[in-house]
Amino acid sequence: MSPSTPPPARPQYIPPREPAREPRTRRPMGRWVAALVIAALVVGGVVAFALLRGGTTATGASDEDRIRTAIDDFTTALRDGDLVGLRAGTCGPLASFYGGISDEDFAATHDAAVASGSIPEILSVDTIQITPAEAPDVTTAIAQVTARGGNETAPSPRTFDLALEDETWKVCA
Repeated sequence: MSPSTPPPARPQYIPPREPAREPRTRRPMGRWVAALVIAALVVGGVVAFALLRGGTTATGASDEDRIRTAIDDFTTALRDGDLVGLRAGTCGPLASFYGGISDEDFAATHDAAVASGSIPEILSVDTIQITPAEAPDVTTAIAQVTARGGNETAPSPRTFDLALEDETWKVCA
């Protein structure tokens, strides 16, 4: 640099500008109300779906799971000749039958059924339809299963009629 040239300018600090404040306006409550209504509809839909689908019990098992268990318990008791289990797990005409037969008569009938191969084996529970009822009616269900009797070579569809008694599903027919 020559003596006649002025020294270069030093950098200057320029403070940032503060953003302009917009005046606060009151937003309408309509958005919040609409959001709450939508949230309530979603929650209500989930609850309605769960109730129509069978819901769950305090133990967490759905009605469909409990129906499958009732069918399994019934067929196991039938296969094993467990008259006490059959009396506890049935309703309607089956409960009348198992409740009215003596232990000796049941043992003879069971032995004959085993010998003839007429006790069914449940291969699958295919569909369950639950019909809810309001008091004093009883909630019922129909379950279609695929089963095979001892002498049958091909499986066939069969149905079970069930009723919900004191929070327990029982086989009625």
